[in-house]
Amino acid sequence: MGLSLLNENQKKAATTVFGPLLIIAGPGSGKTRTLVERVVYMIKELNIHPKNIMITTFTERAAKELITRVSNRLIGTDINISEMYIGTIHSICLKIIEENMQKSIMSKGFTVLENIEQKFFIFSKFNEFKKVDGFEDFFEGKYFPTSWKKSGNLQKWFNRISEEGIDLSKFLKNKKTAFLAQGYIKYRELLKQENTLDFSTIQLEAYRILKENPIILENTREKIKFIMVDEYQDTNSIQEKIIFLIGEKHKNICVVGDDDQGIYRFRGATIKNILEFSKKFNNSECEIVTLNTNYRSESGIVDFCNKWIDSLNWEGYRHSKKIEATESKQSKNISVVKLSVKNSEREWAERIYRFIVYMKRIGKIDDYNQIAFLFRSVRDKRIVSLIHYLESKGISVYSPRSNLFFYREEIIKVIGILLYVFPRVDSTVFKEGVKSETLDYYKYCLKKIEKELLQDDEFKAWLESKKASYENMVDNGESVLDLFYELISLNTLKLHLKEEGIEILSERSSYNLGIFSQILEKFEKLCGISELNNENIDKVVGYLFNMHLKFLKEGGIDEFEDEKDFTPKGAVSFLTIHQSKGLEFPIVIVGSLDSVPDRKEMETEKDIEKIFYWEQPYEPDYRIKEFDFWRLFYTAFSRAQNLLVLSCVEMNSSKKEVPSLPFKRIYDDIVDISQEDFQMKNLFVDDVKIANVKDKYSFTSHILNYKQCPFRYKMNKIFKFQGKNGKDTFFGTLVHQTIENINKDVIFSKKIDIDIFKIEEWYYENYEILKKNERITLDEESLKLGLNQVLDYFKNGKEFLRNAIAAEEQVFLIRENYIIEGKIDLIVKENDEYKVIDFKTGNFHKDLTVEKNHRKQLEIYSYLLSKKLGVEIKTGILYYTKNIENPMVEIDIDQSSVNKTLMEFDKSIEKIEAKNFEKINSDSKKCEKCEFRHYCL
Repeated sequence: MGLSLLNENQKKAATTVFGPLLIIAGPGSGKTRTLVERVVYMIKELNIHPKNIMITTFTERAAKELITRVSNRLIGTDINISEMYIGTIHSICLKIIEENMQKSIMSKGFTVLENIEQKFFIFSKFNEFKKVDGFEDFFEGKYFPTSWKKSGNLQKWFNRISEEGIDLSKFLKNKKTAFLAQGYIKYRELLKQENTLDFSTIQLEAYRILKENPIILENTREKIKFIMVDEYQDTNSIQEKIIFLIGEKHKNICVVGDDDQGIYRFRGATIKNILEFSKKFNNSECEIVTLNTNYRSESGIVDFCNKWIDSLNWEGYRHSKKIEATESKQSKNISVVKLSVKNSEREWAERIYRFIVYMKRIGKIDDYNQIAFLFRSVRDKRIVSLIHYLESKGISVYSPRSNLFFYREEIIKVIGILLYVFPRVDSTVFKEGVKSETLDYYKYCLKKIEKELLQDDEFKAWLESKKASYENMVDNGESVLDLFYELISLNTLKLHLKEEGIEILSERSSYNLGIFSQILEKFEKLCGISELNNENIDKVVGYLFNMHLKFLKEGGIDEFEDEKDFTPKGAVSFLTIHQSKGLEFPIVIVGSLDSVPDRKEMETEKDIEKIFYWEQPYEPDYRIKEFDFWRLFYTAFSRAQNLLVLSCVEMNSSKKEVPSLPFKRIYDDIVDISQEDFQMKNLFVDDVKIANVKDKYSFTSHILNYKQCPFRYKMNKIFKFQGKNGKDTFFGTLVHQTIENINKDVIFSKKIDIDIFKIEEWYYENYEILKKNERITLDEESLKLGLNQVLDYFKNGKEFLRNAIAAEEQVFLIRENYIIEGKIDLIVKENDEYKVIDFKTGNFHKDLTVEKNHRKQLEIYSYLLSKKLGVEIKTGILYYTKNIENPMVEIDIDQSSVNKTLMEFDKSIEKIEAKNFEKINSDSKKCEKCEFRHYCL
């Protein structure tokens, strides 16, 4: 292991640590191995502390893989890499915000909007944007017929402004662009009012905090002295600004990427970052290392990829490089073929089917997952038809982004049941004279349920009873999500919730129902709905079906994707090219050969687009689409390990030519898979590589929940069913967050005295934020009780607040098979002795099991902190906020007890990873507040 296994260029990249470094890493060139060895070299040979290293990755999966591989290389040493900053740029920016909340425009408990939530947010506030001067002029001449479509257009431009850090004064030249500037200002105001950020403004807020606070910036620079950025070709302007703002003092910035695989311009990425990186430094200050040996693909595939990328004149907008296959992959055997037919979609599907079956029958593949299909889009009707054809022939297909979510049987049933039991849907949903594809879909869902209830009297009785309860409704505190959890207890839906297994394909319906629970939870949050009643039910039902579900169906919902398993056993994979980025497959079949560089651009938006260029477009405007097209398919072709197949329905007519001109230049030179030149007997197909990723587990969120009920753990943590918090949890969170405000203020200001009115202000501000997020309210008596607990803590806790050094400290440790993590409420240091404090919003618990779990939690936290600091933690404190007289219980941390707790932790993780999720005997008292009580009892 180690540097000895690297080639010369990899070794140079791994050992060039000080100063700027650009690593151009071609496909399959051992980039991750090089980064792993670079980190190990820095830590072991140069004695650089892990806390001084920051690594940003493009995906969380890549971050987990790096952590896993680095930790495996350090097994047997005392080195703890838990303090290393590693994750996506978004996760690191979130960490910067959370560590410096006192200087953030956000408040504690802020939320982050995902893409579809952001669009719903803009849509829900659309009237605010209509009031902005220039609204009508901005949309004049654009075909966005609905407010929903207009919201999507605003979302696109708002994100561009955030991602590129544009000076808004640039937009003031005319009414159309001036509206965009004012609309963006309004958008940021609305985000602040709701205490939320989107993925673009996360970065902007982190950058602002660093830029406007010299002390925070200097502290960050002293902590982060070495920066590594993976997939640098897919970074945007604000990300580059953050990287250079942190790294410009020490200049130890290493960026890794391949400009030939820059495929995320549509998300704001700019190829300029990687092509111009070395020019940001003086003379030859920046080292450039090219990793050009491909260890992944057969030489024929490598040569084909080179031919494709070199077939275009790049006009200097590319790092020149020649990728070569490693010696063991050098072969004269043909490894690039075509598998096509002329003019018949049916014959194309049949030929693909016969190819797959033949490969399995002759033993070239052991599992269907050794074959992956890559397309520009998997939502195309022809691709979906191919999926259905293969499935009808008994070949399973994994294609989570093919827009099939709403057509799965379990989702059709849920929607049909909701339409059946909700009152007055004829007037709220199926309005007379209104026709649409979505309404036809709803009718299909409803008819399916009406047909089923004719054959099941018990099912019919339940539906009629529920329907009657809504028609003659009394306030019963039930929400739409509550109703959903009743539905899954019905036999018709229980069929789709198997109690054994968690595999993606066999349990797809369980994952889909989990996604639907999330849809309903987000719907309720967006509407501010906590429960249904006579006054709101018609409005809620109308909005749910006429807008929320309608927009989701029209836009498409992805099914579940496992970041550790993109090629589940027993199925061929249908993926988008973007989805396949960073992955590799033994056999790759590339479709979409009818594609051409998309030069369609709304003339009405060209003026806006020009504002986003600081001077002139970095690449010639008329070449951008062409460059992006070549990079996209280079990425697709280079995923193949053993066999690359180009496949299409060939056409040659005045209307359409397939393959299109860009492909025809190379397509005609490829042999058909049936020709004698291709020797199938010489083809060797690799096994699919198993992802090497360690998962994170915490004592409270994972171990305790698993011990209480393995089945509920599976439903919440594996299938991602949306949990529901009750008032007890809400109350505890409110008290805990306000205590956190006190602790962080004391540590930040280094002053023990806080105005009581300030504490009350924090308390009620936290309450309003939580109330909006959780849709739960507390009565005056409960609110007063919580405030008194907080004030009593401030009074009683001053003796250790004086010695507090950290609050809400994130700690984790990488063990052999998993990562253990936790968040310590408060750390104090008295006379060189560290103490861990954990707050419990209640009384000292007389239940021995609960009390033991509290102690075990402290033991885990003490163990993690001791590993982080390299000191022994001897004392922990449990602080019970409801115990006014004696709130503190001091616990001696005994190493033998800690070891025993760790062994229990290990055993629980073994059961989780062995997929042991058996149902326990139901306990009506313990289960009465569980969302799955209807299902189990």
